[in-house]
Amino acid sequence: MKKIILSFLLIFLVLGAVSVSAYALFSSTATVSGLTFSTGSANLQISADGSVWDSSFEPSQTYTNMAPGFLSSQEFYMKNTSLSNINLKIHTKLIDNSPAANSSAWSVIGNKIIVTFQKQNGVIWIDLASGSLSHWQSTGFDFDTLAFNDSQKYKMVVSLEGIVDSDSGQTLSGLSFVFVGVQN
Repeated sequence: MKKIILSFLLIFLVLGAVSVSAYALFSSTATVSGLTFSTGSANLQISADGSVWDSSFEPSQTYTNMAPGFLSSQEFYMKNTSLSNINLKIHTKLIDNSPAANSSAWSVIGNKIIVTFQKQNGVIWIDLASGSLSHWQSTGFDFDTLAFNDSQKYKMVVSLEGIVDSDSGQTLSGLSFVFVGVQN
């Protein structure tokens, strides 16, 4: 009987030792101190001349008394000044800041004024996105990606398509393009 009890005791002792050692193999802990975790902040800046950066700028061109054959352009710069090394996908959309005053003009000239954004590549301008004011207002466009701490020269070209004399007197005012940089 003593042998049986000793055998059971030995078996329990071996099982206990194996269980403790297996637990030790799979439950190690390491501690590292002094770590700091921080999120980056995406930041897109714009400039009229590439020297003074801000979150907005006023174009020098005014778009009044437009007639068939009208063509005008405005150059500007954008820069990815994010706090961390991230690329920004740029999306832009037209915002109507005076919807009540503009409501009747959208249906008359909203599809006839065309805005094209271009990017300078060396000495060549490359079309990135083009559409009517109505299209810019309804959906906007993704049109470029800026690398971290990179700046790029762009051009906004405004032209007319299908304007007739009976369209004169129509006014869209209080419009602005909003450029948004989203982590890519």
